[in-house]
Amino acid sequence: MAVDETARLAALHEYGVLDAPADDELAAVVRVAARVANVPTATLNLLDEHRQCQLTTVGFEGGDSAREDSMCAVVVEGGKAVHVPDARLDLRFAANPWVTGRFAEVRGYASVPLITPEGHVLGTLCAFDTEPREFGDAQIAAMEDLAMVVLALFERRKQARDTAGLAAAAQTARSQAEDSARELEVRQELTEAVYESIDVAIVACDENGRLTLFNRVARRWHGLDVDSAITHDQWATHYSLFAADGVTPLAADDIPLYQALHAGSVRDVEIVIATADRDPVRVKCAGRALRRADGTLLGAVVTMTDVTVERVQGQELADREQLLATILETAPDSFIVTDARGVVTAWNPAAEEMFGWTTDEACGRGLGELIVPPHLAAAHQHGLMSRAATGHARLPDGLIQVPAVRRDGSDLLVELSLASFPWQGEQRFHAFLRDVTEREAARERLALANSELAAANDELDRFTAMVAHDLKSPLTAITAYTEVLTDLAADRGASEEKALAAISRAALRMTVMIDDLLAHARAGAEPLGLREVDLDGIVDDLAAELCAGRDEVVITRDALPAVPGHPTLLRQVMANLLGNAVKYVAPGVVPRVHVGASFEGGAVTVRVTDNGIGIPADAREKVFALFHRENGNYQGTGIGLSTCRRIIDRHGGRIWVDPGSVVGSSVCFTVPGVVTAPAPRGSDGVVRLRVQRS
Repeated sequence: MAVDETARLAALHEYGVLDAPADDELAAVVRVAARVANVPTATLNLLDEHRQCQLTTVGFEGGDSAREDSMCAVVVEGGKAVHVPDARLDLRFAANPWVTGRFAEVRGYASVPLITPEGHVLGTLCAFDTEPREFGDAQIAAMEDLAMVVLALFERRKQARDTAGLAAAAQTARSQAEDSARELEVRQELTEAVYESIDVAIVACDENGRLTLFNRVARRWHGLDVDSAITHDQWATHYSLFAADGVTPLAADDIPLYQALHAGSVRDVEIVIATADRDPVRVKCAGRALRRADGTLLGAVVTMTDVTVERVQGQELADREQLLATILETAPDSFIVTDARGVVTAWNPAAEEMFGWTTDEACGRGLGELIVPPHLAAAHQHGLMSRAATGHARLPDGLIQVPAVRRDGSDLLVELSLASFPWQGEQRFHAFLRDVTEREAARERLALANSELAAANDELDRFTAMVAHDLKSPLTAITAYTEVLTDLAADRGASEEKALAAISRAALRMTVMIDDLLAHARAGAEPLGLREVDLDGIVDDLAAELCAGRDEVVITRDALPAVPGHPTLLRQVMANLLGNAVKYVAPGVVPRVHVGASFEGGAVTVRVTDNGIGIPADAREKVFALFHRENGNYQGTGIGLSTCRRIIDRHGGRIWVDPGSVVGSSVCFTVPGVVTAPAPRGSDGVVRLRVQRS
């Protein structure tokens, strides 16, 4: 809330209590505050421009301190009560000298504002402890009531001072009777102020059962002011009073005020005030009859406390407990609770099914008798002794796997999650257990199968390499003899030359396929042996080879980094990508290829962009499959991109196809690891390797 500091200080000085000694009444209020908060220390703080003045204290010697060192400045500036169980954990107070130990070591802290009727916060009524402590709503509400009493005492002191001044001015003109009347009037005003300011509804009647008082809260809840003409048999209807069920109209003789008047007292009676235009308010009532000094009946008074939220929260808590109980009853995992000695206190149906012991049989017995295998009994007992001494479980946090035993003696493996919690002053432990015996057996079988599959794949790669190598020798002979026959048949006619050329082309295609198969096998079987690979040099060499013998080819590249990898395998990747980029262009189109690189997250991404025929969106993943050929109008084996993926996978990277910006496509791959950035290569950073060779 916004604070008018000038007006606040004016109000503080107007009361004249800042440096005045505290009287017994203020000291008594501070003592009551300490009792209400159930702490050993309390103080009445007033804050002026520069300091905090501890007017009166309980449990320690008070004094003045700088305002910037005041914890209660937070309350003065906010205008609301503040309470924390441990000030060290609250950012508003963690560095305060009253918390750090320079002045004190405040932990549990509760402070309520001293608010004048005009809304100025003069200071606080503060209670604290050197130990962490929770403060309940009832304690804070009681302290707020005491803060209002302090303001009333300040007001009385001010009024008394004013009265004394008037008495001095009037000298003997004022009689003792007038002083007494004035004091009585002040007390009456104070009483009415207390009635109007507290957050408890107060209703009263005279000895004849006529209503005499509704305070502010009572008027708000009932939506009506007091009406002395209403008889007690009309109270329930007129003021919308219902029984605790909120439905049944309250019988006239059951109205708490009527009971207090005629029975002498009433306590902890719940009723519901449910007016037509307001939400129902559930209240707890307490009251008693009022009597004069001579014992004659004066009337009765009842206070009503709003317990609506408390009851709703209680019901929510009961619902949560029921939900938790249902979850644990229906959970597929075993749920077990033990005390610090390892004695079972809770055992759900899943535990009955898993271990064979009923809940009645398990509760009250130690886990060592129920589920701990005999060979682990000694270690379990040692763990219990350690847990009893330290209050902590020996097992680590998180999921762990431990052996267990069923009632029939059969073994099982369980996945265990263990945690501790306080229960009625002692430490208890709860655990969820899942039978993973079959799962772990299946995992072992799967691991064995994967190992066998990997071995089979390695054997297949070696077989492929061997067959491909063995096929190359006869193909080499076929190619050589075809060249000889072509020379011998040069003079015999075109038909023989055409047939021999066809044989030569077929042999060449088979040689290319065998070379691709050998490369594919090496990509999976050759040891990786990472070392720094110069991508600049690889691209330059490959570009020179691709441009040789072609009329027009344009290949450009950025300055590329050195990356960790296998030089031969990465050269094979770049050879495939550049070769495809040059080959797969439309007839009559000059191949244009650019190689670029970028750095992200400790890895380099290489991008080969071309102006070729492109790859359809639905085929950008298929092209990496072994023997897949997207376009039959171009020669190829369908092995190259599959080999590229195999190599990049072995390097821990990935490879994919992006569409080109206008035409063509971009094939990208990543190489993770520490990369060496390239040195600058010129003003635009682009190296042109071959432009329109003719």
